Amino acid sequence: MIALGLHIKTNIGFLIIFFSVIVLAIMQGGSISNAIIGREGVQGNEIQQIAFIILTLFILVVATLHPDKLYLSAYSSMTLGLIVIISAFFNIYRGEDGLNILQFILGVILIIGGVVLFRKGKLSQEDKKLVYEGIKNYKK
Repeated sequence: MIALGLHIKTNIGFLIIFFSVIVLAIMQGGSISNAIIGREGVQGNEIQQIAFIILTLFILVVATLHPDKLYLSAYSSMTLGLIVIISAFFNIYRGEDGLNILQFILGVILIIGGVVLFRKGKLSQEDKKLVYEGIKNYKK
């Protein structure tokens, strides 16, 4: 039961990062669709955010299949959070809409989620062996 409590903390950090990235992807998808329709152009910081969103989602999938690579998703989410915060500051300075406040909050959540995931995500050898056996049984 003690091991279950440790894994729940890791899973909660993982889910916080995953849902924050999905919300950011939806928000950036809206800006891309506005650019395709022709209402406004795409900014460089939006392209950078989209690239890091795709990278973070890819790393989350890798961390799901290889739990010893969990630290990569923590680093990626903290980097994405920093990029989102910097972009939100830039857009707030330019006088853009209120979605930038939400982006700023999501950036802070991504950084906090990455820190929590990194601190709680270090697996022991027994935990790694247990997870690999579970993945092997799931693939059968």
